[in-house]
Amino acid sequence: MSLKGIFPVECPHCGEKFEAHCWTIVHGGRDEDIKELFFTGEFDLLMCPKCDTVFRHEEPFVYLEPEKELVIFVMPESYRAEKDRWIAKMQADFEQVREMFMETAGASEPRCIFGLDGLQEILASDKDRSEETEVMEFMAAEAGLKVLAVMPDKARELDIPFSLPVDGGLGVKSALKATEKLIAVNSFLPRLKKLAEVLENLPGEEIPFLKR
Repeated sequence: MSLKGIFPVECPHCGEKFEAHCWTIVHGGRDEDIKELFFTGEFDLLMCPKCDTVFRHEEPFVYLEPEKELVIFVMPESYRAEKDRWIAKMQADFEQVREMFMETAGASEPRCIFGLDGLQEILASDKDRSEETEVMEFMAAEAGLKVLAVMPDKARELDIPFSLPVDGGLGVKSALKATEKLIAVNSFLPRLKKLAEVLENLPGEEIPFLKR
């Protein structure tokens, strides 16, 4: 679930002061309708009760998708000048409710972003990666191949799918063989091609970025 708080707001058009409900914790893994607001640009929009002006208003919040190893403190750009103070405050506030939201044990530690654009970029990239992963997994199933989950943070770092195919065993040779089979069927999946490059450059048979 996601949570809201009440914050004082001043309309930039008419100067009207009022209180607004703004998100303090957004659980993107549970609340897809709220997550969608980041893609439409509606997440931080408010309407002045006096002049009906719609404007953008930012408050710090925590974005969560534990299953994708995402814990992000999102703060207004104006907070950057005192970032250490605000990061410490958000960390302390989040620790009080961590167990309520973090259903995945050992989930990643929070990262910090100033401004909503950075979060939107991460979510847009994840959406694209997820769609490509779904296509790859469908192709793998059609080919009789198994798929293994990749650690989400490593998938982002290496720019590969959230999972990888294997043909028989669980090592690099098996994964590379399966990956090359799928590329032969569909050569328009850039992250699958990148996966083949990454596998080719691994020094041994162990795949270090598999999700355990």
